[in-house]
Amino acid sequence: MNFKKIRLFTAILIITVQVLSFNFISSAQLQVGDVNGDNNVDSIDFALLKSFILKIINTLPAEDPLLAGDLDGDGSINSIDCALMKQYLLGMIKVFPKTQSPAPTPANTPLPEYSEPYPGWDKIRSGYATYTGSGYVGGIALLDPIPEDMEIVAVNKPDFNCYGVQAALAGAYLEVTGPKGTTVVYVTDCYTEAPEGALDLCGISCDKIGDTNVPGGKIDITWRIIPAPITGNFTYRILPASSKWWFAIQVRNHKYPVMKMEYFKDGEWVDIPKDRCNYFVINNLDTSYLKIRITDIRGKVVTDIIDPIPDNLMDGCFIPGNVQFPD
Repeated sequence: MNFKKIRLFTAILIITVQVLSFNFISSAQLQVGDVNGDNNVDSIDFALLKSFILKIINTLPAEDPLLAGDLDGDGSINSIDCALMKQYLLGMIKVFPKTQSPAPTPANTPLPEYSEPYPGWDKIRSGYATYTGSGYVGGIALLDPIPEDMEIVAVNKPDFNCYGVQAALAGAYLEVTGPKGTTVVYVTDCYTEAPEGALDLCGISCDKIGDTNVPGGKIDITWRIIPAPITGNFTYRILPASSKWWFAIQVRNHKYPVMKMEYFKDGEWVDIPKDRCNYFVINNLDTSYLKIRITDIRGKVVTDIIDPIPDNLMDGCFIPGNVQFPD
């Protein structure tokens, strides 16, 4: 009888140890932030976490939803965890507050990257400058509203659309030097009929660098692209009349010219063509948020998430960004 009890006790002990060992291994394999249990922390986890918080779904796919979704360790899953997930995917934080060691590298979400700079982007160009009173309203770069005291410029068509990119220099800042001095101007328009190197400057800028009251009204100049004298992150403008079927987005407040934009769809980056009016257009946008990757003229790349995309886009809107091109 005692022998049977010993055998029964031993069997129960073995089973208990096995169950505890299995649970320990299963829990160890779970990752904080991996709410769908695929061993990655990526944009899919962000979408699921957001849907759970908004009560679109009732549970998370992970074996232990609280372990995976409670990123700050306060014992609940809420909007703070969603904000932490967003910061992590953007590379703004390396660890979640609940973890002691770095979380796994986000899948398909690279930190700022570097591709090849566009050749000769920072060279000094030469040409002539003329005077213009336009460009503050209705410039082809569609950067309205523009303060009346801001120094602006229209750039010749070959340079405005340089490297085969439409509106490549839209929103860029140029340092322009003439016989009387140097000034900094903001690109708002295209000087369509002018040759390469030529600029059409506002009156404020013309007065600083030379005199247009000469035969031909032209000032000999040199100019170059410089870092924008700005602070803060990008601002995105959504074009009026946009919708989920025709979504037009513009980048503003960028340190260097924006040459390329891509968005993340079905596990890969998709190139978005840039329009001659300085917008990137996405057709049939099938998500409530947008993950984008933006490249500047130096080949520097940053990733951002626009979340949420406003429901009513007919009147257009401005959306604050989360990133900026590095110095």
